[in-house]
Amino acid sequence: MNPPSDLAHDVREMRERMERKTSSSWFREKRREITDLAAYDRDRGAERLARLLATARERVPRYRALRDREPVGLTDFPLTRKSDLRAHFLDSISRDATGLMEPGRFFLTQTSGSTGQPVALLSTAETGGLSNDVIRERFSAHLGLPDSGTVLNVGLLFGGTPLLEPVMLPRPYVKCNLGGFDPDAPDIVADYEAVVGRLPVDLVTGTSSRVIALARYCADRGLRLRPQGVVATYEHMPDSGRRLVEETFDCRVTMLYATSETGYAAWECRAGRMHFQDDFVLPEITPAGDEETGEIVLTQLLSTPMPVIRYVTGDLAPRPTTCDCGLPGTVTDGLLGRSGSSLVGADGAAYSPYALLAALCAAGLPDYQVVQHEPGLLDLVTVGAPEHAAATARSVNSRLGEHFGPGRGFRLRHRPEGAFVLTAGGKRNPVVQRLEVAQAPERTRYIHS
Repeated sequence: MNPPSDLAHDVREMRERMERKTSSSWFREKRREITDLAAYDRDRGAERLARLLATARERVPRYRALRDREPVGLTDFPLTRKSDLRAHFLDSISRDATGLMEPGRFFLTQTSGSTGQPVALLSTAETGGLSNDVIRERFSAHLGLPDSGTVLNVGLLFGGTPLLEPVMLPRPYVKCNLGGFDPDAPDIVADYEAVVGRLPVDLVTGTSSRVIALARYCADRGLRLRPQGVVATYEHMPDSGRRLVEETFDCRVTMLYATSETGYAAWECRAGRMHFQDDFVLPEITPAGDEETGEIVLTQLLSTPMPVIRYVTGDLAPRPTTCDCGLPGTVTDGLLGRSGSSLVGADGAAYSPYALLAALCAAGLPDYQVVQHEPGLLDLVTVGAPEHAAATARSVNSRLGEHFGPGRGFRLRHRPEGAFVLTAGGKRNPVVQRLEVAQAPERTRYIHS
């Protein structure tokens, strides 16, 4: 991405266009709908669940075996995994008695395939983004964000994403897309130099490792950003990274939990606990090895065109608890990690990969992959000049040795001659696990290290 010749002018012009659009009947109607739904409503959630289950039972071929059973509740429906979404795509679409889909404007979305092959989902233009917009409005209000402003996005970007992008809902914001900082990529360096510290920023959002890298970029250069919110997603943020971000930006970090299949589902309150938005995305935390830990299973309550019922996310969490912070919804003390990408230590224990990935990314390794074939040892596959990657592996190994001690945890083995392992859809996942991972809680927590 190349910076515009006059960034301030382009931002001002985009804001003026967005302000004109806020006076349109379309915007007023959408804002009114989001505002009406922004208050948490457990009863409305129960109504959505009943409607979803009735639709699935009566109109979805995959669930025809439940049509003659009375009564039918959520737990009567089978668990759904990625493999089920792929294998039963056509059988999972709601149809009338003649086999036709219900009227409406439909679109296909494809998940990223971060823990395996991607899958396709069917949604409607009317409801596809509504729950995400409402949940974003809820945590925007929780963070005290202004009604309009600028968001600095350092998340995962698709190719061709513009540097500046208007986002009208749930609140009109100019979105500045930077991706991850790479000192060896001239275009990215130019974008950072043109944007960071030159634009007022109300919100910083992105993957945890890239938010940490942005904070380090600002701290190293003495750049002052004072956002009113910092929202991190996708991966573990270790305590050291959280401290750096919060000290650099003078703003606390809020973790947001989402999946491609069910959308935004939960966020972290000021007490550090995750609150699920049960009236849009209903969670179950099913047993996963012991009484204290469960696997997160989500039901998207607005997914009637293609019901996503009891979706097994692969993420682990402590069993539900209580919180006196005032936020509603099912509460858990913090996510424990994703079972499908856990690392196996020399001691046989399962460890979350996210702190390691954050360290590798923060060290400036944009192209890498971690592959495990044996307990306690990880192959670090990189491309390009190997010297920096080798030095990074030595530095990280030194820190891992101090952290774990002998006979525990894992170490890196740099393999510059290796080839990246790709999914069937051509995606390169950061972790490729070739071992069977024990069904036990991961030792490094997802939210707190």
